[in-house]
Amino acid sequence: MKNPRLMLILAGIILSFRAYSQTVMYDVTVAGRVVGSVKVILFDAGAKTVKRRIEAQFSIPFYSGSFFSENDFADGFLKTSLTEHYVNGKQRERTFTSNKKPQSYRIDFSGKTADKEKPKDLNQAINHTITNLYYEEPANVSAVYSERYGQMCSVKKLDENRYGISLPNGKQSIYAYERGQCTEVQSELAGMKLRIVRKMNQLAGKVNHKNISY
Repeated sequence: MKNPRLMLILAGIILSFRAYSQTVMYDVTVAGRVVGSVKVILFDAGAKTVKRRIEAQFSIPFYSGSFFSENDFADGFLKTSLTEHYVNGKQRERTFTSNKKPQSYRIDFSGKTADKEKPKDLNQAINHTITNLYYEEPANVSAVYSERYGQMCSVKKLDENRYGISLPNGKQSIYAYERGQCTEVQSELAGMKLRIVRKMNQLAGKVNHKNISY
């Protein structure tokens, strides 16, 4: 006869392992000085579902903030995405994208930008996002979805391992890869050029999913 108490203990151990994931860390630098970090959380993929999340924080003179973006995919298609951007402790932007029906999405904006950006619909399939670029090289990908702006962005291969992403704000971010892993991102923050550089040969400590705020 099986021991119910032992079964509960074993189930708790199994669930505790599933509640954790590893993270990859990046330094955010401006003019060679570290001003922040980006955390890429590596969730265990399900049979048909995938969760992806990045978290960033930074601080430069007169400007500090944080940002996160989380995607949920099912059968290779984006189901939901949520991004939030805080500046000097106040929410500046929040964008939520939800899949209403096949190849149809509803995009809702809130925060300070909500007055300028009204809810809208996007009628096309979304298989790749900006967040995805930290997880995999966009080989043979012509466009990715910007979860922040709620628009598709063109992808241009610059050379063997670098890709340019044309953003809706008229700027371009450049992603570099080595053996399929994102090693560096060149972008812009508050008018300053920045580099997001992967810390090589390390994984940050394990992250408890239960402690992540949504």
